[in-house]
Amino acid sequence: MALIRVDLEKCDRDGLCARVCPAGILAVDPREGPTVRRGAAQFCIGCGHCVAVCPHGALDNVRAPLAAQSPLLRFPVLDPETALLFLRSRRSIRCYRPESVSQELLEKLLQAARYAPSGHNSQGLTFTVVLTRDLMDAVRDGVVTWMRELIAAGSPLAGQWHMEGIVRAYDKGEDRILRNAPHLVVASAPRTHRAARVTTFLALEYVELYATALGLGTCWAGYVNAFAMERPDLARLLELPDDHTVTGCLMVGSPDVRYARLPERNPLAVRWRGVS
Repeated sequence: MALIRVDLEKCDRDGLCARVCPAGILAVDPREGPTVRRGAAQFCIGCGHCVAVCPHGALDNVRAPLAAQSPLLRFPVLDPETALLFLRSRRSIRCYRPESVSQELLEKLLQAARYAPSGHNSQGLTFTVVLTRDLMDAVRDGVVTWMRELIAAGSPLAGQWHMEGIVRAYDKGEDRILRNAPHLVVASAPRTHRAARVTTFLALEYVELYATALGLGTCWAGYVNAFAMERPDLARLLELPDDHTVTGCLMVGSPDVRYARLPERNPLAVRWRGVS
């Protein structure tokens, strides 16, 4: 089956599809319209840019079908001030309401991850969501057990991550690991997925930003992520596929606080080169 199909009655040979193709596999013939360069079809990454850019709907791609794309009648651009205010107002939430979030809303939240950039359009992440308090407790207990072992062994990591203080707080009933969040989202990917880490960071950042629109709060679970990178316990506890590795962890729940100010950050550090 041919990689692309072109409706020549709709195609105006403007070359947009070839210009946006990240793999450079398309050429535009003045008579035949867009064609795939000889032997180049195997390099298509299925990003769908060639289909999406055509204003006439003239091109179809079997790896990114026209029928699966939604029309974009108006590009939803925020004015610069509103966009920056939205980005600045995102907060890492560490105070959560005790009630659970519905699976329907959690799935809606995670849909945002599908549209984040990924290395070479590889995508390929799986998200495991911890739903119950018992399983959240088991994750937390596993992290604390790991911390106790590192402290006892005099590991430098224990000092770098202030683990003694975390464990002392745990023993007093204070949760500084999962912050009493009702849910945890764990991203994983096959060990052969070379772009998995960067893809995860981008995907979970989309989730973080979208969460605010759904009335949810999130926070990166750094201690859990470090635990998962050092030990296979979390993967076993969550019954991840044998060939998967944990690539990121995010707490999720309904915020129990509302911030009334925008904290300032360090001044921008930027260097310019080639300025005359």
